[in-house]
Amino acid sequence: MSEKNSKVGVILYGPPAAGKDTVTAALSAGEPEVSLFSRVKVGPGRSAGYRLGTPELLEQLRAAGEVVYENSRYESTYVTDRPGLDAAFAAGIPVMHLGQVDGVRAVVDGYPARWLTVLLWCEREVTEARSVGRGDADTAARLAAWDATRADLDSNADFRFDLAIRTDEVEPGAAAELIRRTLPGRSVAGELVMVDLDDTLIDRLAAVTAWISGYCAGHGLAADVEQRMLEAMRLRADRGEMDRLRADLALPESADELWARYRPELASLVQPFPGVLDAVAAVRRAGHQVVVVTNGGGDIQRAKLAAAGITDVVDAVVVSGEIGARKPSRLPFAAGAAAVGRDLADGGWMIGDNAELDVAGGRAAGLRTVWISHGRPWPGGPAPDFVAQSAVEALALVGGGAR
Repeated sequence: MSEKNSKVGVILYGPPAAGKDTVTAALSAGEPEVSLFSRVKVGPGRSAGYRLGTPELLEQLRAAGEVVYENSRYESTYVTDRPGLDAAFAAGIPVMHLGQVDGVRAVVDGYPARWLTVLLWCEREVTEARSVGRGDADTAARLAAWDATRADLDSNADFRFDLAIRTDEVEPGAAAELIRRTLPGRSVAGELVMVDLDDTLIDRLAAVTAWISGYCAGHGLAADVEQRMLEAMRLRADRGEMDRLRADLALPESADELWARYRPELASLVQPFPGVLDAVAAVRRAGHQVVVVTNGGGDIQRAKLAAAGITDVVDAVVVSGEIGARKPSRLPFAAGAAAVGRDLADGGWMIGDNAELDVAGGRAAGLRTVWISHGRPWPGGPAPDFVAQSAVEALALVGGGAR
């Protein structure tokens, strides 16, 4: 194996407080051979994470042609040096922190190794909050550096990072897991990825809330009726529920009329969560098969899938109402595997927001599971393999081959 192919390193690029330190710590915790590459720093300020040098050392490195990249910021000069990289690769897998695309290019082009380039990103207000929260004395300078990083990305729009992770949306552990499984030389065979629909891929609750509000406003119904309808329909709504609502609340339309208008009108209100369609497409590009496994009636669920644009980006769909069995029964999961020519014995993933239906049901079917928390605490029961804030985070984790 050539020198270039035998060395594997990681470059984390991003603005100040984007999480480079915390993600590196999470990487090191799971991979003992991973360690932060300490650049040479000449100047005042923070010393942690650097090899402090002198102006004389800097001139020696320059004269010997041992500088791979250098830049100046915060009244200091930071140097990526060849001897330091040699030592870091001899010890394992170095993780380098950079804030300039030119620096990423210089290292990738100037030092022979298999580099994984990762963009860690957070919004400006997140950088400010994190900087203030950790007691930085130079928050204003950090924000100026954020602005410079944004401008740097804009001026290097042709550069493509191997991974891009929003650290204001993805927890450090999940980000580290994704990076770990994407390291060069760690190929992952295509897997079966089953995913829930309602409040996982699409914001069903927002659509139901909007429909109820519009219906009540259109019929002049009181706020307490609106609230009772939402309580009844927030988790599940079918033809039987319309019967109960009509009887309990004396609604102005028959159950048949309610159900006939609810299905198409709800579908028109449904939206996928931001980034979901791209995230599903990325998982499939990575070689995995994606199957939606959802409880509900075939007519309304398929209408929502089509309206949200999900039908066209997944490999198959299984709807409980079409097969006569609901999650957490094993049958919908078995049907999901069979829909793409697989068997549950081959394993796979189940992603969903419901602890009982998706996590407990998925585990009982022999699947690894990711619970979509939406910021909620875990309610108890058989624990998932991973917890993610959103489907986008979960799909990125699974698409990267988490084990």
